Amino acid sequence: MKRTLIVASLAVSALIYGIVTFVLPSVAGDKAPAAAKTASANDAGYRVGDRLPVATPKQNGATQSPAPFEEVSWFALVPNGWDPMKKFNEDMSKYSDADPRAMAALDKLREEWDNAPAEPSMQGARIRIAGFAVPLDGERGQLKEFLLVPYFGACIHTPPPPANQIIHVFVKKPLKDVQVMDAVWVSGVLEIARSRSADNTMGLAGSVGYQMQAEVVTPYKGK
Repeated sequence: MKRTLIVASLAVSALIYGIVTFVLPSVAGDKAPAAAKTASANDAGYRVGDRLPVATPKQNGATQSPAPFEEVSWFALVPNGWDPMKKFNEDMSKYSDADPRAMAALDKLREEWDNAPAEPSMQGARIRIAGFAVPLDGERGQLKEFLLVPYFGACIHTPPPPANQIIHVFVKKPLKDVQVMDAVWVSGVLEIARSRSADNTMGLAGSVGYQMQAEVVTPYKGK
């Protein structure tokens, strides 16, 4: 019984941390939560919740040729007006972590996140996006698919973010050097394709809102 309460407490705490990590940047306009730093281009010492610097519009000039991929931030994948907290009106401060009411409220939020809508305009978009890799292949040096997530620790140290913040990436040629939570740039055609992640790391599989057949995957080194 005691172990069950401890596990429940950890699950609630982790999901609450995930709420803070996802919701606060949305409200603040792509800024990381105060408790977490925004990782610099040359900083590999990421902490749980860290996000990579968001994309900034490139200046259009007469001599510039069109880029094959549009660089986007993760918030471009979220439909305008979607509020991840709309159905979450509980005052969690009045509950202990192991309170069944807290667990029920967070189950409701998890369901909302698993059904998070995709942004229709992103269907078929050729994009370049930076994120953290969660490998789905077990064989080292032969990575053929992975989840791309917006902040360090998602799906590993914290529960999965909303479905519209997870991209299931497939690669034609196996990747040799991508490991868990490596920061990478991924370029390819984005598709809206809802599925259930096959990743059961720490039992925290989540729903996925997008998939991509990657054309280019490179280590994240800033712009």
